[in-house]
Amino acid sequence: MKKLLLIFALSLTVFACSSDSSDGNSCPTPESLNVNNLTNTTASLYWYTDIQSSLYQVEYGTFGFAQGSGTILTVPENSVHVEDLMGNTQYTYYVRVFCNESGEYSNWSTPYNFVTLNNNPYCEDPESFNVRLYNDSVSHNHIDLSWSNGDFDGSEIQYGIEGFTLGTGSTTQLTTTYPSYARISNLNADTSYDFYVRNTCGNNGFSSWIGPVTHSTLEEPFNENCIDPVNFTSTGSGTNASGSKYFDFTWDHDSSQNSWEIAIVEAGDPFSDNSISATSFDSVRLSYGGVTSGQAYDFYLRANCGGTDGFSGWVGPVTVTAQ
Repeated sequence: MKKLLLIFALSLTVFACSSDSSDGNSCPTPESLNVNNLTNTTASLYWYTDIQSSLYQVEYGTFGFAQGSGTILTVPENSVHVEDLMGNTQYTYYVRVFCNESGEYSNWSTPYNFVTLNNNPYCEDPESFNVRLYNDSVSHNHIDLSWSNGDFDGSEIQYGIEGFTLGTGSTTQLTTTYPSYARISNLNADTSYDFYVRNTCGNNGFSSWIGPVTHSTLEEPFNENCIDPVNFTSTGSGTNASGSKYFDFTWDHDSSQNSWEIAIVEAGDPFSDNSISATSFDSVRLSYGGVTSGQAYDFYLRANCGGTDGFSGWVGPVTVTAQ
């Protein structure tokens, strides 16, 4: 009977060793998982094993992810720094070790959960993020943005059609020292976009995304070589000492433009270029004889870019009643 018990015990031992070898249990599973250097977008993951190894695998994802569907990293040390996490979000990670002697991986560790911060204590947020106010800051295919409190390591702009989900947009990386300005080009005409900005702080990760700033591009221009003026506005009207009537106007324009034409017709009449005044000033007073007090007039404006660049489209009308 004792012999039978001894044989049975030896059989169990052999079976257990065979089972451990087949499922990786002969290789010690990593333990004491932890996290440090936590920010809103980064975390340093580390763990302990009681063997020396040159290879580890880490799998991580948002809390509740199914193993096999997460992000897997193969690293040579018992720690790894992960980036591009989402702020204020719970994550889970697992780790396993490659055993050099047996040539197999250990079992995956038990999961370790952590929550990223809402802000980054090591990377300040940009401030005063907005569309620039220069005349040519907005066109049919670009929008200029500016902000303060940029970081010396650079910034990132993320943008997309108004209402897009942050993380799914197009990203422009800015690596110049202390950036505070960006021109976002190749946009669609007459389209509303959302823009976000964040600082990049080297090994300290990223600041929070600031935004959105929402703005629309202009309509497709009549002539891409001569951009239409914008913000054509009446600033007053009156009567000269001679009895003629004057009308004051101002507008914004591309920085390369220095010559314009203004046409006048009675309000409600079809557009006509029979009466045109040329000017080299973008804040101008025009005087007309034969204009009737109390009569409303429509004014139109276009840029004259000269040579082969030609003219912009006519913009307007701006309707003004003669005083």
